[in-house]
Amino acid sequence: MTSVGIDFGTTNSVVSTFDNTGSTHVLDIDNPPDLEWRAAGFSRVFPSVYALGTNREALFGWEAKLRGRHKFEAVKRLFATDDIVEVGGETALVDEVAALLFGRLRQGARDQGVDFSRAVVTIPANSRGRARYRTKLCAGLAGIEVAALINEPTAAAMAFGLRGIDDQRILVVDWGGGTLDVTLLEVTGGIFVEHSSSGIQVLGGRDFDRELRSRLSADAPDRDSWDEGQKRRFDLDVEFAKIRLSSLDDWSVPFPEGHRRDLSRRKFEEWMRPLVERVREPINQCLRDAGMTSTSIDHLLLVGGTCMMPLVRGFVSELVGREPARGAEPLTAIAEGAAVAAAILEGRYDADYFVSTEHALGTVAVDANGRPAFATLIPRNHKLPARKTEEFVPVRDFQESILIEVIEGDPDKPLDHEDNVRLREWVVPLIPRPQVETKIALTYQYDTDGIIHVEAMDTVSGQSLVASEISFIDGRDQRELVQIASGVTSVLAAAASSAEAPQVAIPSDVQIMLDRARIKVIPFVPDEDAVTLEALAVALEGAAASNAEYRSEFDALDQALRKYAYLY
Repeated sequence: MTSVGIDFGTTNSVVSTFDNTGSTHVLDIDNPPDLEWRAAGFSRVFPSVYALGTNREALFGWEAKLRGRHKFEAVKRLFATDDIVEVGGETALVDEVAALLFGRLRQGARDQGVDFSRAVVTIPANSRGRARYRTKLCAGLAGIEVAALINEPTAAAMAFGLRGIDDQRILVVDWGGGTLDVTLLEVTGGIFVEHSSSGIQVLGGRDFDRELRSRLSADAPDRDSWDEGQKRRFDLDVEFAKIRLSSLDDWSVPFPEGHRRDLSRRKFEEWMRPLVERVREPINQCLRDAGMTSTSIDHLLLVGGTCMMPLVRGFVSELVGREPARGAEPLTAIAEGAAVAAAILEGRYDADYFVSTEHALGTVAVDANGRPAFATLIPRNHKLPARKTEEFVPVRDFQESILIEVIEGDPDKPLDHEDNVRLREWVVPLIPRPQVETKIALTYQYDTDGIIHVEAMDTVSGQSLVASEISFIDGRDQRELVQIASGVTSVLAAAASSAEAPQVAIPSDVQIMLDRARIKVIPFVPDEDAVTLEALAVALEGAAASNAEYRSEFDALDQALRKYAYLY
């Protein structure tokens, strides 16, 4: 039996296993076709990107990131808000794109000899109900049963805990492509317990990319005339510059017009410092909630791609007064910890873990001033699973119905604040009675799988008013979900069939030319040129694969590419 953990990330995803030796192993789901990205240390991550190629073929991972013309990226950020994602006039369902990515991860693991249909999947610690449900749903649409949803910082701490850490407090700063999470955990007797958690839902590497693009493009007088392809190329070059400046003091960023802009790490860090300083409040909030100070911390664990930036590592280290711990790979630790959690659930690893709520769960009730207010049932930072019951009375005598709302968020903020999200509501009939003779017992049970079970009972009559669970499929057409799952299976099967076609050895000079065309040029040029170039590439590929003389096809593609020589 192989225990599997999945880190489904905003920018990159990772799959890891826990083997019989008690070790984790990160699967090579995908490899960058571009040597520059491999050299930058990204060979073990799978970009969370689905795209359509020149001929509308489905592309995933690195191919999608580097070759795709219509790229559907960062769908994880849309889980809490959107149903449709649109790029360049192309639209897709958020759930379908996420399911395709989960399915490609499963497919890639199978190619590595790991066939699984059940896994532990990670989620941001500050992920709200709807986003949690959709994570589980989308994995399910890809044929993956979610054994448990585990908070990403907790997973990272569990990977770190394989080193034999015990009776220690760990502050985890998990800063990836989309979110910032800070969690304080304690490991005691092999049990990982979350004490507190705080974070920022929309702040990650993609926001650093956006800021850097804005700063650099301000110096480009022709930026308003850039076409979509030039913008895509610039976006990739800016992201790569950010990554390289984590290990180099200087980097040269190419611009669509053909010139380059030299950028020093010093200037880059000056521009990024306001974003980096935003980590201060979540760290302080996390420590306050736990009733601790930074001196209480034994280990500082930094994970996620953004934490690879020297500025971030230095700032957080100075703020906490502790050097970052060694022994956890920033890009893969979360998936490795998820695999450890899977092994725990399967009884293959002698440890345990408890997660806690990042947000309070409650309902809407009238306060002493007669105004609607957030009435808490399960407070934030409460250990899961949790079950709480509170009694409520109608507002008026002889009331005939009552509105029961489930709300998640922060009770200290106004009810209509954006941080307070209504997850579901029911209008239920009551037996009309005097107010003092009616009591409604409202019970929430919140499980580690992210599902909230809601029960409401008229305690006088014993009548059940609500007995339901909240999940993202509430209100969804079940037939639509079946259709999405079927569509996902078809797209993945077609992509796999194409990938499994017999591969013929191609001369190295031809492969270099094809990579130049398909990675450096075709994704970024106008549609009509892209079609022409792809046809020339196919002709060259076919001639070389059939052992025919390919010099004329080679020269034709080479000549056509020279129009865009500045791209390579």
